[in-house]
Amino acid sequence: MKTLLYLFFLTSFTTIAQTQRDTLVSQIVRAFPTDKTSYEKLKTDIKKLEDLEEKPNPEILYSSLDFIYQQNDLDYFKETLTLLTRNYGFNLTYATGKEPYYNDIIHGNLATWFKEMYIKNHSEWLSENLDKQIDIYRLNRLRYDDQLVHNDILKIQQIEGLNEEHLKQLRQKDADYFLRNLNTLLTISNKINKLPTGNSFALIQNYYGIVETHAMQEPEIIDKAWKSLYPFYKASYLDKDISFISFMNIDFCMHRHNGKQIFNLINPESFPKSSQNNINDKEIPLFDAELTKKLRTELGWE
Repeated sequence: MKTLLYLFFLTSFTTIAQTQRDTLVSQIVRAFPTDKTSYEKLKTDIKKLEDLEEKPNPEILYSSLDFIYQQNDLDYFKETLTLLTRNYGFNLTYATGKEPYYNDIIHGNLATWFKEMYIKNHSEWLSENLDKQIDIYRLNRLRYDDQLVHNDILKIQQIEGLNEEHLKQLRQKDADYFLRNLNTLLTISNKINKLPTGNSFALIQNYYGIVETHAMQEPEIIDKAWKSLYPFYKASYLDKDISFISFMNIDFCMHRHNGKQIFNLINPESFPKSSQNNINDKEIPLFDAELTKKLRTELGWE
């Protein structure tokens, strides 16, 4: 979660949380604890969020594992990783090997504990969720596939001698691939009528959020992208599986596209001055005031 593009804005500038839960999520994703005091604050906030949502938040817990381990809170680390494995499908296959705890759970002091815990709990989870494995694989691949093709296209665009028609064709190929990845996410979401998260489907360790963002950054497909994602965002938000950040991302992408916003979640202070259309603006206009009112009412914000 902490690696997504739109979190650059969230961690650096002003955004407009809509509920106590949204405010708490914002605090948690902004947290990068470096000492005991800031770590205990993060841990307390995670517990408060669990109370507000009336269930664990597997994405928050997974993104906090590094901090938990680095603060040597090993009992809580074991408790959290066991929960993620048994209830949400944590899968060693999707680890990068660069996690600060990886060597310890594979070769170090935690290896004996982890092997016994993982084999038992992952096997039990797998026996109950075998039918999800292909879709889990596809979702974990999305971020990699997105970056692989997009980075190659960016490199090709640097080749000398390309004319405007060549560049136009490359941009279209990029947009086509973003749409293909988005359609993979939409197809899986349609099966469960919400976004695939830890609580609705399974923990996706290689988070796919960049696929949503890239699709909504393409002028040709932004409308299709956000309108296709919104029903799944709404269902997941009302079930307390995602926060207002997903809707805020739509507003950031819409502002980048036409200088306006849909959900009224951002203001000029949400951006560095170099990214503002007019540094004297006091607010960011709405794309459609009636639509904003309708959608905010559906989400319980009006």
